[in-house]
Amino acid sequence: MSGSINGRRGRVAALAAGVAALALVVAACGGGGSSSGSSGSSGSAAPNAGAQAAGQDVITPVTAQNVSCPTGTPGQGKPPVKFGSKNFSEQFVLGELYTQALKSRGYDVAYQSNIGGSEVIDRAFQAGQIDAYAEYLGEIESSIANKPVGATPEDTYNTVKEFEAQNRQATIFKQTPFEDTDVIIVKSDFAKQNGLAAVPDLAKVGNAGDGITLAAQPPFETRQNGLVGMKNEYGLTGIKFTGVDPGLVYQVLDQGQANAADAFSTDGQLSTGNYTPLQDPKHIFGFQYVAPVVKQSVADAQGPEFQQTLDCVSSLLTTKVMQALNQQVQINGGDPAEVAKAFLTQNKVTA
Repeated sequence: MSGSINGRRGRVAALAAGVAALALVVAACGGGGSSSGSSGSSGSAAPNAGAQAAGQDVITPVTAQNVSCPTGTPGQGKPPVKFGSKNFSEQFVLGELYTQALKSRGYDVAYQSNIGGSEVIDRAFQAGQIDAYAEYLGEIESSIANKPVGATPEDTYNTVKEFEAQNRQATIFKQTPFEDTDVIIVKSDFAKQNGLAAVPDLAKVGNAGDGITLAAQPPFETRQNGLVGMKNEYGLTGIKFTGVDPGLVYQVLDQGQANAADAFSTDGQLSTGNYTPLQDPKHIFGFQYVAPVVKQSVADAQGPEFQQTLDCVSSLLTTKVMQALNQQVQINGGDPAEVAKAFLTQNKVTA
């Protein structure tokens, strides 16, 4: 749920630096799974953006961790699979990670990137244009299934699994240790000037936030886990909205065309200190762990090693890892395919 790629400048140098940085990240995380190393309980509240920036992942019983990848090429001779991704850079990275891992195990995978937002890729999935994609489960819960936000990450997982089974003839595999949730950001100096630490603090900038212009991708305006929730739950009825491409929110904020923006908690830009993410005490943005969504018929036809391969990749994706991967693409201009390849090779998922 991060911005689009801003060119490919300095790609080779950036990738080399990224591999070294990721080596440190993976070593610090013990090679995958939770950065805390605990199986944990799903009863914890969602971490705020500050906790995520520190790599404190919430682990639930449905989270992939310490999963062994299948060996050999169990996918040889299996039917072709069409894997899709959404329309921003983190999704391009995730799509490459999953499809490259599958191809290394002999699966015949056609990859289609940049399909569109949650509603668009869900329609493509229903129409059979793709067989599988990686999605943020809170997006399905709120934007597709129109369900209220679950009380815990496990509630969200179970709600989405039931919805996909009943309405899409699909299943979801285990979710990642990281979540990438929407986060409202402001420039750090603006936050300091106005005493902004949480989303409801935006009411300090004019009546009901009428001094705020919020930049976000257009669907954010009509989502409960978006501007609608901000108005209903925090009383921010005065906020002005401007719809922009997800890759332009930082540019719009930097140029002063908006003084707040909808970003994502694993954005590489948040490591610069130039922006302040505002806490969401009511968790209106939901629990946004990632899991592959797969047509049940496809999962059955591909065999158990298909899920094991995807679960293996998911188990490696902690918050620290995703911020490092996103930084290579979003800030350093790395190619998602090359960044994914380097990471998978380094972690011995692929040769």
